Amino acid sequence: MQEIYLKQQQAELLSYIFALCSDNPGERLIAELGAFELMRELEDSTLNLATEFYSALKNKTDSYTQGVY
Repeated sequence: MQEIYLKQQQAELLSYIFALCSDNPGERLIAELGAFELMRELEDSTLNLATEFYSALKNKTDSYTQGVY
């Protein structure tokens, strides 16, 4: 049961991470609020992985939007 709940949290956080990289300011705001609330509940290891993933995704998104890919 715990594993299923953790997977749900990870999936929800992943959707927020993708929305944080959106060009739509409304989507980014909703994602920031949702991610912040969810992160308060996560274990440190899951939070660290999510932070690393967000950082990598954001760098790739920035490179793509600047035409460097």
